This record gives sequence, C-alpha cells and structure tokens, in this order.
Amino acid sequence: MEVIVLADDLTGALEAGAQFAGAGASAVVLTKDLPKLDAPVVIIDTETRHLAPSEAARRVFRHALWAKDAGVSLVYKKTDSTLRGNIGAELGALLGAFPGRRLTYAPAYPRLGRTVVHGRLLLDGLPVEQTLFARDPIDPVTESNIEVVLVRQGAPLGSIDVLDGDTDEDVERAARFVLDMAPPALAAGPAALAGVLAARMVLPRAGVRPWPVVTQCLVINGSAHPISAAQIRRARAQGLLSGDWRSCELSDALEQLKQAPNLIVFGGDTARMVLKRLGDPPLYPIGEILPGVAVSTFYLGEVEHCLISKAGGYGDVDLLSQLKQKLEAGRSME
Repeated sequence: MEVIVLADDLTGALEAGAQFAGAGASAVVLTKDLPKLDAPVVIIDTETRHLAPSEAARRVFRHALWAKDAGVSLVYKKTDSTLRGNIGAELGALLGAFPGRRLTYAPAYPRLGRTVVHGRLLLDGLPVEQTLFARDPIDPVTESNIEVVLVRQGAPLGSIDVLDGDTDEDVERAARFVLDMAPPALAAGPAALAGVLAARMVLPRAGVRPWPVVTQCLVINGSAHPISAAQIRRARAQGLLSGDWRSCELSDALEQLKQAPNLIVFGGDTARMVLKRLGDPPLYPIGEILPGVAVSTFYLGEVEHCLISKAGGYGDVDLLSQLKQKLEAGRSME
C-alpha cells in the first residue's frame, strides 16, 4: 500500500477512489475491515459523518494508527466539500496518530463551485451557510469560516495549514505543497486535491479501465437534497425511467437487481445502506464519469455489478441523461 484514504461516507470514499483509478492506479474501497489488502490505494469508509464527534475521532484514530503501521506515503482525509460532518474532530484524531506532523487542508473544489476566499468556504460565490446546505435535514451547515468550524470541533489549528483556493491552479499548488512533505504526508480535502495527488504521485499504474457498457440501471434516490429530486423529475419528463417511480423499502428495490444488475445511487447514506444489504463487498473504482459522479464495480458471487454514485447535492439537473450518453455501448473513457 502506498496511499490510505479515510472518508466519512461512502459516496465520498468512491469519489476519492475514482480520482486514483482515473489516473491509472489500482484502488479498492472497503466498507468494513478486511484481512487482505492488495491494492496500492486503499480507501476506507469510516462511516463517521453522523457520529458524535468523540466516536468519530476514536474511529479515525484507530484507522490512522493502522495506516501508520502500514508505512504508507500518504494518508488522505477525504472531507465533505460543504463542511458537513466531524471534520475538526477527525483531523485532530489523524494528527494525534502522527505526533509532530503537520497536515495540509485544501477545502476548495473549484470545478464544482466550491472556493475558499480569505478562509471562508463559498458555494457558487455565496457563503455556504447561505445555500441549500444550511437547510440539510441531518447536518445543516451554519458557518463558512473554516477555522471557526475546526476550532469548534476541537482541531489543533497550530498543526493544520488551511489553504485558500478559487482556481484549479490553486489546488495544483496545494498538491505540490503536500508532495514536498517528507512521508508520511498528511493531507485533507474533498476530491479535488485527491485528484491532483493521484496524477502527480509515484504509484504503480495498472492503466485506466474503460467505462462499462450499461443498458439498464436500477436508480435509487435516498437523498433529501432538492437537486437529486429535480434530477429524477427531469429524467421522468425525458422518458428515461421505465415503470412507476415510487417510494419503497430498500429490500424491495434491491430485488430488481436481478433484472437490472447495475445501480445508480444518489446520496452517501443511501449508498451505504445499499452496500450493507448486499453484504459489504469491496468496491473497485473505475473513474469519475461526470464531476462528482463515480463509477465502480463490485461482485456478488461471480456476477459483476456496476455502481454509479454521487452525493445528493452534485450534478446538473440533466445528470441522468448525461450518464445515458456516457454509458452508451462502445463508448470508452474520455
């Protein structure tokens, strides 16, 4: 192993894994501890987004010690791009496992409209607490000042370099800063920084896999974010969804995997519940097919399945139409 990524939810883990796989590095996403790991890049869903801060810190600390014992070159803490979750507590736990080290935190994701100006996170130019994420029913965002968020959650600011960024070039500079650190380097941020590091690090390269040919997908939306609901409505209006769109129990929905062995899942919590119901198989990222949208495969027995996943707030309203075009038969990675 060269890299370990710790993500607090499953869509974040898959999004990070897609950055490394898209750069040609073999990556595996684990949703539970497994005894054998044989990939240069291992991504772990710690499932800590909605835990109490102390429990989230305890879980991240345990995984960070494991990473330390593994002697990896980089430990990357994948964080939510809108400051949701226990970011401060988890960064503190990571630093606690590596006494005397510094951590680089680059929260910007300019390609998705997340920029950091004078230490404040902006979403499409607005402070994040003035956006729809302030009304998140589970984890509302009430503060855009990143240092304030970290201090409230107990992070040791003296050991963390929080970097501004409003362009892709700023993210590139942050990556160079990380790569100049003596290993093991400690870094944190959304998938933007992970993507640049994936391209720049010296890693075994297995090659980039083409997109799978997907003719039918079971679409599961468990996200409360309005953009996900709008994406479903648009797909229905475009005639992309067959049958009745309805609310149902997850177990009933997954029965349809027998007819459509591929999944599109909106929302990290939903994706996690789906994988639990399927027995928590390891996931193998292929790449990022659209900004913030990851494509992965997994096996149930000897049958390979495709999972397309995204956080609830990601994507244009025409996302499902865009996915259909990308996954047409014979289309390879662009």
